Amino acid sequence: MYPEEKMAARLLKRKGLVPPYDLLDLANSCGEVQFKFFPFKADGITVGIGLQSRPKIYINSHCPETRQQFTLAHEIGHIIIPWHTGTVVSHLEPGSDDQDYWQMEQEANRFAAELLMPTDWLKHVYAESDSVENFFRKVLLDTRASKEAVFYKIFKDLDAAIACARLDEVDGTIHQTQRTKLAPHDGQGSNPKYIYQDTDHIFEEFYIDAKAFCAWTFIGKKITETDPRTWREILNVILADTHLQARLLSINSIMSSAYDKNKHLTEADICGAVVRAFRSRDGMPGFKEHELFEQYIIKRVKELKLRKPKHLI
Repeated sequence: MYPEEKMAARLLKRKGLVPPYDLLDLANSCGEVQFKFFPFKADGITVGIGLQSRPKIYINSHCPETRQQFTLAHEIGHIIIPWHTGTVVSHLEPGSDDQDYWQMEQEANRFAAELLMPTDWLKHVYAESDSVENFFRKVLLDTRASKEAVFYKIFKDLDAAIACARLDEVDGTIHQTQRTKLAPHDGQGSNPKYIYQDTDHIFEEFYIDAKAFCAWTFIGKKITETDPRTWREILNVILADTHLQARLLSINSIMSSAYDKNKHLTEADICGAVVRAFRSRDGMPGFKEHELFEQYIIKRVKELKLRKPKHLI
């Protein structure tokens, strides 16, 4: 989490606020807010940041309501982030070669996203949702943020394997994708129904205000041990049958990386993640298709789960 995101989280905690809350009331506790039509291109202006008097916050009333909402949170960020001072004319989207200015704007954007959609709250809402669509709709309703802001933020830090895509309005192909850290890399192709066809998942397709989205929730894989041999013995058989002895280091690396990223999850979820990690890799013909592949996975996962963390050794 960036420092400015932590500042937003601390502000909400100090005020005892959880969405839905009155953002305008919060902004007025930080400065004096006015909504005005701007005769020039800008989303907001904050004057007097860091001075003894209360800053004045001006929001462009000509912008859509959802954009005004985000701008208001953005301007609170300029006031709260201690190294932002003076007067700031805010543009939520890039358009200048001034790198220092755009770094400051990106900091305020990250602050605003966390202020509107706190990470801990998002995790709670997701845990109580029965689908990605309902999760998406709940966040939109409670925060009044734009679809674009919600699409960008809500999947970043979830403890789940999810990918969500905006679809092209003309041909229905994938336009942009957001993924959680636990989700696999992009699948092959542009047809959303088949892009992840080689992985176990729940597929959703839904519309919000005539905008098409789809989502993949990748699920765990329950594997039952049926082979009495150790994982090393099983792996040696697979390598001999597939002539992949030279790929042993890569195989160990894929397994370790996938396990470390998901070790806090259930055994079935870890196995599902490991299987997806191998299926997303090329250059190992026959390995993933071998009849003992899943036996290797479950035995290796069980062995890794028995290991003590290094700091306890």
